[in-house]
Parts: sequence; C-alpha cells; structure tokens
Amino acid sequence: MKRLLDQWERKNSKAKGQQTVDDWEREIADDEVMRDASPPPAPPSQPVVSDDSVELPAPLLPGQVEALETVGICMLVEYMLAPPGAEEPQQLRAFWPDASAATPVPAQNTEVLHDFMFRLFATCMYTPECSVLAFMYVLRLLSYHPHLRVTPRNCQRLLLCSVMVAQKIHDDTPLRNVDFAVAWGRVLPGERPVPVERVNAMERVFLGALGFDLYVPRDQYEACVSELHGVVRHHSATSPRLPLLLEKHAAFMTGPNRARFPWIAPPPPRRPKRPRQKKPDS
Repeated sequence: MKRLLDQWERKNSKAKGQQTVDDWEREIADDEVMRDASPPPAPPSQPVVSDDSVELPAPLLPGQVEALETVGICMLVEYMLAPPGAEEPQQLRAFWPDASAATPVPAQNTEVLHDFMFRLFATCMYTPECSVLAFMYVLRLLSYHPHLRVTPRNCQRLLLCSVMVAQKIHDDTPLRNVDFAVAWGRVLPGERPVPVERVNAMERVFLGALGFDLYVPRDQYEACVSELHGVVRHHSATSPRLPLLLEKHAAFMTGPNRARFPWIAPPPPRRPKRPRQKKPDS
C-alpha cells in the first residue's frame, strides 16, 4: 500500500503542475469574494442613441406582446413544416388524426395555426408564457431527434400536447388532460375528436421523447421571445396578413375580456375602510 501511495505522489507532484492545499484554499477564497461582491450596475433600460442612428421601436402596448409571440410561433411552425408528400415519422403516430398516413389532411399556414393557437388560448385561459414554452419544447424535441418532422398531419396535436405540458409546468393551477380533450372539441368542432386516452398517449410519447427535460433557463426563454418579436417585425412590412392577425389578437386581450387577464388588467382599487364610530358611553 505504501508503494502505491509513493507512486501516486510522484505522478501528482507539484512539479507537474498539481495544486497544493494552499492553492485550493486561495481559489476557494477568490470564489467567495466574487460571490459576495456586489453585482455590476444594470445597463440602462434604453440605450443612448445619436440623432443619425436608427429610430428605436415604440414600446409595446398591453396585448401586443402576446400577439407578437403567438404570431411569431405560428410563422416559425409553418416554416418548419415538412414539404407536401414527405414521409410521416412513425414515432409520432399518436399525434395523427387516424391510424392511416394516406388520409389527406388540410394545409396548414400561419393563419390556420394562429386561429388554432388563438382559440386554444381563449378557451383554456392559460398564461401567455405557456405558448412560448410549448414552442421551445417542440424545438427541443426536434433537436433531440433530428429524424422527426413537424407535418400538417401532426402539428396541431403536437402543439396541443406541448401547450398542455407547458401549462402544467408553468401555471399555478394546472389543467387536466381531460380539459384539453374537451378544449380540442371546442377549438376544432369539425375535426375528429381527441379522447382523453389519446391525450394521455400523446403526453407519454412527448415526455418520453424529451426525456422529461422540461427546464428552460431564463436567458434561453428571453432569447426565444426576442427572436419571435424580430421575425414578426421583419415580415410585417411585407406581409399584409400579419397586421390583421396582430390586431385581432391584441383586440381580444384588451377588449371586453381584459379583466380575465390579471397580467394586463390591474386589480380594482380597494375601497377605503370607514373608521369605526365609537359608541357613546351609557
């Protein structure tokens, strides 16, 4: 045993760059100093620009943020769709309307996808962050399994399942699988119903493909939101359909339903309490 220890000491001597206990203590002390140091000053909310620079975008009004995110998601999902006639991935069979891949399905575009996402949001009343998280889960699914594809046959059920998972993770009051099965029938009354058994099967496939990797760091979430806003702003000037979708979505958020969204409508002011009057002494 002593011979083995001597060999280990010779291999890991300080001459070969091995740190001593004193070196480790100094590094730990440096780490503690950095940890306890005050954070750097926050950058200004609006950068200072000169007169000849590009004009900054106007601040978004209530409801416009959610509209930009939803429309951006639908635009990118349309871009991700496999071309017509592409082979359907058998691993996502649970997300098909039926067991046959030969049955024709309606075409999917930004308007159709936005109508689906908009109606699902208005029916289930989850927070807008769930839509972004759902889109990020779909991206993560495709990055983990590059052979999978989003197709017109599976995209709506895939979005339904990803929104359901995101809503369970993010919102304080999660909905049940049966709630999303009922919501499907209300959002798409002309489509084939999705029973709760099918919703359960989709969830098992979705979570298994993700390996239950559902954590999203804040910086990745903010980067995704920024990308969604940039996509819509870039194409809104050349696509006349986008302003109409944005206006429709924002009008719903700020119209008569405004009170249903606590992150937009401020709570009503409390009535001041009247001071209690003292009863006269008898």
